[in-house]
This record gives sequence, structure tokens and C-alpha cells, in this order.
Amino acid sequence: MDLRLAVPAAGLWLTVLALLDASPRTAFLTAAVTGTAAAAVLPLLRRPRGGAAAALLAATLVCAAGGALAVAGRSAAVAAGPVAALAAAEQHTELSAVVSLDPRPRANPAVPGRAEFVVDARTEWVALGDDGTRVRTRVPVVLLVHGEEWRHLVPSQPVRAAGRLVPADGGLEAALLLVRGPPREVGPPSTAHAWAEEVRERLRRACAVLPRPERGLLPALVVGDTSGLDAETAEAFRATGLTHLLTVSGANLAVMTGVVLAVARWCRLPPWASAAAGAATIAGFVLLARPEPSVLRAAFMGALALVSLAVGRPRIGVATLAAAVIGLLLFAPALAASFGFALSVLATGGIMVLAPRWRDAWAQRLPTWLAEAVAVALAAQVACAPLLVLLSAEVTWVSVPANVLAGPFVPVATVGGFAVAALASVALPVARAAVWVPGTAVHWICVIADAGARVPHGALPWRSDVAGALLLAALLAAPLVLRGRARRAVAAVTAAAVVAATAVTCLAAPWPPSGWAVVACDVGQGDALVLAAGRADAVVVDAGLRPEDVDRCLDGLRVRRVVLLVLTHHDLDHAGGTGGVLRGRTVREAAVPPGFDAPVAAAALARAGVRPRTVHTGQDLAAGPWLLSVLWPPSDFAGDDPNEGSVVLLARPSSPRGPGGTLSVLLTGDIEESAQRALLADPAIRGVDVLKTPHHGAATQEGAFLDATGARVTLTSVGADNPYGHPAPATWARLTALTPASYRTDRHGDVAVVPGPDGPVVHWRGPRAR
Repeated sequence: MDLRLAVPAAGLWLTVLALLDASPRTAFLTAAVTGTAAAAVLPLLRRPRGGAAAALLAATLVCAAGGALAVAGRSAAVAAGPVAALAAAEQHTELSAVVSLDPRPRANPAVPGRAEFVVDARTEWVALGDDGTRVRTRVPVVLLVHGEEWRHLVPSQPVRAAGRLVPADGGLEAALLLVRGPPREVGPPSTAHAWAEEVRERLRRACAVLPRPERGLLPALVVGDTSGLDAETAEAFRATGLTHLLTVSGANLAVMTGVVLAVARWCRLPPWASAAAGAATIAGFVLLARPEPSVLRAAFMGALALVSLAVGRPRIGVATLAAAVIGLLLFAPALAASFGFALSVLATGGIMVLAPRWRDAWAQRLPTWLAEAVAVALAAQVACAPLLVLLSAEVTWVSVPANVLAGPFVPVATVGGFAVAALASVALPVARAAVWVPGTAVHWICVIADAGARVPHGALPWRSDVAGALLLAALLAAPLVLRGRARRAVAAVTAAAVVAATAVTCLAAPWPPSGWAVVACDVGQGDALVLAAGRADAVVVDAGLRPEDVDRCLDGLRVRRVVLLVLTHHDLDHAGGTGGVLRGRTVREAAVPPGFDAPVAAAALARAGVRPRTVHTGQDLAAGPWLLSVLWPPSDFAGDDPNEGSVVLLARPSSPRGPGGTLSVLLTGDIEESAQRALLADPAIRGVDVLKTPHHGAATQEGAFLDATGARVTLTSVGADNPYGHPAPATWARLTALTPASYRTDRHGDVAVVPGPDGPVVHWRGPRAR
């Protein structure tokens, strides 16, 4: 286990990371200082004592100087060009760029009902001034674009776009270009990328015969093509620690290269020929899977291993990983800030350092194959856990068994998927028949992910800051570093903490409270309300922004059937999580307002075979034990603001013996002043028990409307530290003046209302860690 090269690699990484947002002058100065220090250390190499330590220090300083020079050169090129100057002035301009990576959807699109994508690109020229003078420049930029036409762009395609340039938020990009409208003058991709896209398209067509979600999952596992992947499936893979399968980790490349080398050995090819075949495999894989951080790391390590094979030293280890880190960061310094690159390196290093020792120890009591599978999964999880908490604010324990169970199916899916892709290129009907072999493996991987995502308390909340990451790293490192009594003491303290946390969880008030009728789900900045409709049945009004949030809430309420889903309007913070409502549940009926336009929600409902009905004022909806009267919008509503067109419902139990007792609930969507004034004349809004605050408590309220409801409980669904300032201080003051029983999900988390003989009783369980 040669760890010597790991120290220079770490020094280089930290140096590049520290300088990414620095000025070129600072980076050049850092290179000069570290280079000078390295030269000063060189005479110490000749001393008989301390020569090894001096060599390690010199190597680290040289690598740090190289990394500083790499950052300085790139940042100087970016800062000196016209694009950075235009961005500083936030100028509107036109430019020509070459697409670098596939367009990817933004996590939280800002414009409801429209697709929004991020496109990494490299400029070719940019227009200056009013006369449109073009200046040639080659700097990286990021395009923030709208429109489905952008989705299908391929790397290496030239494209023209016009928009406003704004400064990039750190890193080595010259600017962000805010683009409205479709791309213009799109050119053809390079021959290599055109071939790769044709292979990917034929793989998608071959997979089209599979059921969902397998048809979108197989291309994701094989070449990282997530264009057909359901959001629900992606979330299940995230919750069970299987996301690395969707991002084309190095394991995919290792499997394919291993197969090629095995065939080469079976054919008794000389080492140089085997290395050439492996190199061709790596090049083709990078083209197909795109140069993502984990793919680049695996490709670089694979290339080094092939060089070792060609010269007769076929060995790979931590030194090879460190060399890959050094080479990649010198070539692409921006990778230093990539979570994907860091997770790939940590997982690989953990497997190399920890897994062999654990495998050998456990193989004495377990079958060798099981010991190795568990050791690999656990080593990768231990190495990555401190970084993962920064992304997810939780520590998952289901990922190890999930990865062990999925392990045998991954090679079948990977090798079989590539075989199908090859067949599809020459004989699509044959590929469609053969795809069922890897498709079956993918099906079982999906079953494992779905089952793991539903394990109660499969992920435990954890601090998502540097302190939380360091604490977790210390807890994980202690059993590996300490020995004897110190190790036993740490184990005892950790066990006591786990037992205490488990006891607190078990002794805490049960959720949901017995007899609950209404729950406002903590879904962040969005709405999701649930009305109890019997055992495992519910009415759901709105679905929040993210599918995983509403799915978590419904799981906690043990809802398996949705008798009615109402999407009050098409904003993403109300309809974006529709897929989460449908995850593992049946939806009998859905209702939407006139002019409803939410492609994500519509697609999720269509996949579930649910055709939504349009509702308007005067209609009554019978949903289990509830009668929901539609108070708004009118059938002829023609406003441009979707908030003002929100469905407003008055929910009353059809029988006092039902879950709601005699409780009345006014659900108001995001209506604002004009709709609230129009509803003032409706007696149905007066004297309600529970009011769902309109528009997350925004300042756009008609005070007389809030007062007229006479609500005994108000529920404000709002996200912590949201950028809109919701709820507005004046609105919150009015609500608390109306009733002291005013609750908000950013402070109280999930909030449940239980009917009581003396009025509604409220239970809440605190905000979730995010």
C-alpha cells in the first residue's frame, strides 16, 4: 500500500480549491512562493537522514506550484477576454458557442410550466457594441436557457444565442448567459459525438419495449443517459445510496474494460495489443457516457493501468489513484470543486485502502463472495459519508445492504446493456429481443431501490455543515485508528448515543396523532395538505415542489390510496411533486383549474393512467368522507396570473362520524387580493375551523378576507429562509391576531389538526433537517 503519492495529490487539490475564486495575480504569486519553497527543499534530499521526508515535501510543493499555475493560466485567460467585461456590465449580447456537455434540467426551475436547462459551453465569438462587431474568444460559459429545443443538443454542436451576460458565481467560467427563446443556427456535432449520440438513441429505442421505469433506467445505468428517468426512481436510488449507478461511476468502465481484457487474454494477444483494445474501450466509453467527473477519474486510472499492462507491470493501487488526481486537476482545475469528482475519488480510495483488510478478516466467518461484497460497499460508504452529509443532511445505513443486494445485477445490466447498444446499431429488432436480459437485472435493482427507500428511519438526520462533516469523519475514523481501550471507549460512547437516540425516538409522541383529520406537510417552500379519508386513504391538495418531500409526508401518514388529488394551480411549488404522490400509491381521481399547464405533473398523471378533470365555482366533489365545495375560480376565469386562478375549496365532512368530525377546512391555494375580495361575498368562507393561509402568507392579502374566515386554526405552508420573505411580517401579525393557534411549517414542521369536543387540537413534530 504505497501512500506516498497521496500527499502531493492532496496538497495539489487543496491548493487548487483555495485558488478557484482568487485573482490571477494571487494564483501566480502562490505558484512562485511554492515553487521557490520546493527549490529550497531540494538540497535536503542528499542528506542520509530525512531525505525521504524532504522528497515528499518537495513533491507536494511542486504539485501545489503546478496547480497554482494551472489555475492562474485559466483564470487569466478568462479575466482578460471581452466576455468577462461584458458580464461585469451585465450587457445584452449575442455569441456563438460550442456545447461541452449535455443540457441538464435545473433542480428548481424558476418559471412554472416551462422547461429550464443549464448548458455548459465554450465561446467561439462574442458581439461587441451596438454595431455587433464580433471578437473571437474561447472561454467557458454557462447558458441558462428555456425551451424544449435546448434539451436535445449534443456536445460539440455549435449554437448561437442572445441574452444578458452576468458574472459567474466563482469558478473558472467567464460568465452566465441568460437566454430567452430557442437556440439559433445550430450546427452538426463532430463525427465522434454524432456516432455516440446515434448509439445512445438506438439504445433508447431498444429499451422502449421495456416497462417503466426500466426503459429509462437501463440507459442511465449503461451510459448515464437520464433523459427518460422518472424523478421517483431517481429519488429512490438517492435514498438508498445507489445514485452512483445513475452517474456512470468507474465501476461501469471497470466492468467493460475487464471484459475486453479477458477476451484479449483468451485470444492470447500480446500485452501491447490488449492495452490497445482497452484504450479503445476507454475512449469509446468516455464518448458514450460523456466526460463526467467520475468517468474522467476512471478513464485516467484505466489509462495508467493499461500503460502498466503494456510494459509488463499490470498493477493498480492508491498510487495510480493519486496520479490520476494530479493529472486531472492539472488538466481541469475546476474538478477540485466538483462533488462528483470528490465522491468518486473517496469511494475508490476507500475501497482500495479499507476493503481488502475487511474482506480478509470477514472471510473467516462468511463466504468469500459475501465478505468481499459487504467490504466494498461499506468501505465506499465510510469514505464518502462525511462529504455526503453536506449534500443530504442525513446519514443512511440502508445503502450498504442495498449495494450488496444490487451488486450481482450490476455487471449483468452493464455488460448486457452495452451488448444491446452494439446490437441496436446494426439490428434493432434483435436488440429489442435481447434487451430483456439486462432489463430483468435492472428491474431487480429498481425493486431493491424502492424497497430500501421505504425502510423506516433508513436515513438519520445529521448536521449539513463543516462541523457535522468533521464530527462524522472523526466518529468513523476512530475505530480505524484507535486500538485497545481507546477503541472500546469510543465504541461504548457511540453505542450509548445510538441507544439513547433510539429510546428518544421510540418514546416520542407517535406520528400521526390518533384521529388526525388534516395535516399540513413540511415540503419546504410549497403547499401539500392532506385530509384523512379512512384507513390508508386520503385527499391530497397540492404536492409541493419535490416528489421526495410529499412522498415522505404521505409515508409518515401511512397513506396508500389517494381518493382525490387536487392541484390548485400549475406553479411548480404546488404541482412539481405530483410524482411523489403517485409513488407506490393509487390515485383514483384528480382535479385541476381551467387552463392548467404543468407538463411535469401532467406526465406523471398520464403514466399513472389518471386523467384530471377541470373544476370551477359551484361544483361539489365527493371524496370519501369529505365533501369539497369549489368556491373559486369561475368557469369563465381568464386571468393571466395562475395564483389568482387557484382552486379554492371548502372541505366539510359528509358525516360527523367520519375522520373530520364536524371540522371545516378552507383551502385557498395562492389566491391574492382580487380573488379574496371576490370571495368576501360568499358566506361559505365565514366561520371555518381551519384556514390554509393563501399564498404562503405573502404580503398580497386582503385583510378583510382573513378576518372574515374567523378561523380557529391557521396553517401557513412555507419554506425556511425562502427568498420571497414569506410569510410577510404584516400577514403573520394579522394571523396571530386572528387566532393564537397559527402554525407554519418552517417552524413547526408537519402540522396535524385533530377534531375535539371543544374545538380542533393541533399537534406538530418540528421542522426536518435539510
